[in-house]
Amino acid sequence: MLLDVIALSFLVALLRGGRIKEFPKFNQLKLLIVTILLQACAVIFPTIGGLFISIAYVFILAFLVFNREFEDMRIFLIGWFLNAIAIWSNNGKMPIDLVQAAKLPYDLEPVINGTNFKHSVLTESSNFPFLTDVIYMPSIIPRIISIGDIFIMLGAFLLVQRLMNKPISLLQLREGKSYATKN
Repeated sequence: MLLDVIALSFLVALLRGGRIKEFPKFNQLKLLIVTILLQACAVIFPTIGGLFISIAYVFILAFLVFNREFEDMRIFLIGWFLNAIAIWSNNGKMPIDLVQAAKLPYDLEPVINGTNFKHSVLTESSNFPFLTDVIYMPSIIPRIISIGDIFIMLGAFLLVQRLMNKPISLLQLREGKSYATKN
């Protein structure tokens, strides 16, 4: 989903002189592994995919909470939590605006007929429609995103900068201090 954002983040970090010297130590990495397995189960069993996705969001939120000492993880946490609210309140699937989705070069039939494991059609009965996928994002890989996705993309960008040993601290930017810190 975020491959182009991550690739752009690495390019920016390389242009800033960043290099991977040491991979950061994340707490409770096993929660992230469980999340990936649950998402794989959602793909394998699409009829109950919403249940797997809902449980996966619990594990990823726990992983982010255990790693909240990193500023970029807190931004991820905000985005995942906003998406989790939309998914949990809509039977385990993220509603998507079909008017915006019609701009995508992808087949929307699985979403329309309900066989997509992760997305459903945004309707008047959808809960928290402002948190669902309603924003068209033209890019290398065009997509429909949510407000939570914007936070997730920002968190991904900042995480890659930190991985490349060129962290950007939004807190220090706000305080008018040097933007690049190393913890």
